[in-house]
Amino acid sequence: MPWAVARAAGVDSLPVIVKIETARAQTPTGSVQPDVRNDRSPTSGWVPVSLPDFWSTRWPTFDGVVWYRVTWRQPGTDVPVALVIDYLNMAGAIYLNGTLMRRDAHLLEPLSREWNTPRYLLLPAELLHDGENTMLFRVSGMAQYQGGLGPVALGSPEAMHTRYEAAVWMRLTSQWFSLAVSVTLSCFFLSMWLMRRTEVLYGWFAAMLLAWSAVQVNQTATGTWPLSSTDGWEVANTIALLAYSALYTIFILRLCGRRWPRYERALWCAVALASGVLLAAPHARIEKVRDVLFVAQALHYFATSLIFLVFACRRGNTEHRILAACVAIFVVAGYHDLLTFLGVLHDNLYFTGLTVQILMICMALVLGHRHMMNLKRIEAFNEDLARTVEATQRELTQTLYRQHQLEVAHARLNERMSFAHNLHDGLGSALVGSIIALERTPQAIPPRRFLSILKELRDDLRLIIDSTTGEQHGEMRLADLIASQRHRFTRLFETQGAECKWWLSGLEQYALPSARSLDVMRILQEALTNAFKHSHASRIEVEIHANDGLMLIVRDNGEGFVDRGNSCLGTGMSSMRARAYRLGASLDISSTPGATVITLAVPITCTEALAL
Repeated sequence: MPWAVARAAGVDSLPVIVKIETARAQTPTGSVQPDVRNDRSPTSGWVPVSLPDFWSTRWPTFDGVVWYRVTWRQPGTDVPVALVIDYLNMAGAIYLNGTLMRRDAHLLEPLSREWNTPRYLLLPAELLHDGENTMLFRVSGMAQYQGGLGPVALGSPEAMHTRYEAAVWMRLTSQWFSLAVSVTLSCFFLSMWLMRRTEVLYGWFAAMLLAWSAVQVNQTATGTWPLSSTDGWEVANTIALLAYSALYTIFILRLCGRRWPRYERALWCAVALASGVLLAAPHARIEKVRDVLFVAQALHYFATSLIFLVFACRRGNTEHRILAACVAIFVVAGYHDLLTFLGVLHDNLYFTGLTVQILMICMALVLGHRHMMNLKRIEAFNEDLARTVEATQRELTQTLYRQHQLEVAHARLNERMSFAHNLHDGLGSALVGSIIALERTPQAIPPRRFLSILKELRDDLRLIIDSTTGEQHGEMRLADLIASQRHRFTRLFETQGAECKWWLSGLEQYALPSARSLDVMRILQEALTNAFKHSHASRIEVEIHANDGLMLIVRDNGEGFVDRGNSCLGTGMSSMRARAYRLGASLDISSTPGATVITLAVPITCTEALAL
């Protein structure tokens, strides 16, 4: 039946469409295929149609060129007339009364993908006829991809331009906006996932958006690049749709806190298998395979959405319920697009590209809300941690203060013990030696010797005071310190009638710090004092050698201390071992009747060596 454009009441100057016809391109003589390169319209075979029209209902397997002819009656040529076409599928050319008005870039394979592009033409008055006019549409397409012509409208330029703008917004602008939203959100959440790999929900959401962006490109692309054919483009778009459906399912599972490993593996195996079948399908089978896969993924998508709606109503939180409302809107739009794809509806409009913006933005807001809640929990944790650290710092300060007090007390005790040891090893040793000499041979000591003893005691007391107060005594070398001890003990042993022999070598090459020199001297002093007091020896030998280290050996032929119990292992022996430990030296004491040997081995660092 003829199809007419709505007109303003009482206005008779508007064009009136009287008939719409279609015919396949003519087949050259001797050929079974139509000549797709022929720009001339058929001379026969025209049949009346109504728009929109998909020629697959009339020629189910025809791929090539189909012509549409719109005839209208134009009452005069003085009134401007405009033409609007909602779409033609896949590419085409437009002729006004035999004159080419517009032509798409590629009318042969690979075809221009102008199937979703509205067209607006202001018809030149010089090409119009008073009476009947003819508009021819050369459409190149394929039956399996809904080849045909959409609604055509003729009228005033103002009215047609308004209609054209509405069609452009619905078919292109909104799709571009949806694609921009999808790509932006996918890049944003992909960046968040790359920075925090533990937030797997962000990764799945970004992957889902990228897959949907690949699907959405089909609404805006005007060519098949980077693919080489319409079949390749449709196959790739279907695979992207399968991947989106699988990613959507996994995202919903993760959003609900679920993991179904076996189901997920089976889902990806199904996507891979379906993609392989689609890639291997010949041209004649692509439509059926694609329709089956499209319906299967749509049913799976609807099932996932319905299960999520049930979960959100029964067990979900506020976020789940808000997202469920957006999913419900998208399911309704998806159901409409499924019917459009299957040819049940003939409006050739797909609303998922519009409603997906609401769904994606809602999902992004849910993820953003979760991110903000996580940040709040982190901030609360940081505040608790700060309070805990502050309390721990106070406790640690108190503990360190108590430890400091203990260390101070311990240091004071060590100082007292060190002072006691120095008194015992130094002044005490000198006093003991002098007392024993006075007791045994008082008549053999001349009066001047008493003054000498007092000076020795004074010098030893000064040495103790210097070492205790931390003053340096390093101006005297170890050889000088030992020389005073050698002189003193040699005279003490002589008063007893004992022989004291000394062998010294290499001492001039070393200058030990005062504390280490004092420890070495005190060990030597204690060893000689013990020999003088307890051994009753007639011969004492002292060897001190300095080479790679300091070696000190004291021998006597006295009674030893095997049969004397622990009387000689008192303060003096403990002091010797403590001093050897501070020096990092080894102290060996061996004693038998008639032979006692005390050996001290002190390691010397390079900085303590003083080359002459």
